[in-house]
Amino acid sequence: MSILHIETQAGEPIQAGDLRITPFARSVSLRVPGFSGGLIWNRPSAVLVQSADGSEQVLPVHDTTRRQQLTILGAGLLAGLLIWLYFKK
Repeated sequence: MSILHIETQAGEPIQAGDLRITPFARSVSLRVPGFSGGLIWNRPSAVLVQSADGSEQVLPVHDTTRRQQLTILGAGLLAGLLIWLYFKK
């Protein structure tokens, strides 16, 4: 088995009126050889909407929480760099 494994899996379809909705999730697994356990990260990636007339539409799921977390992390790193540069003298 590889150290990093990424896959997309379909969930159970849901019937909502005339629509059939199928969620998809992306799974990222990180396992270090020689150690038991590892890190698994699941997040929603898309939704497939099928209507009664047979048309299909894939709607991506935008993870706004992850974007906000990365923005906060970047701001913290930038602030730390600026403070380090100021006191470096």
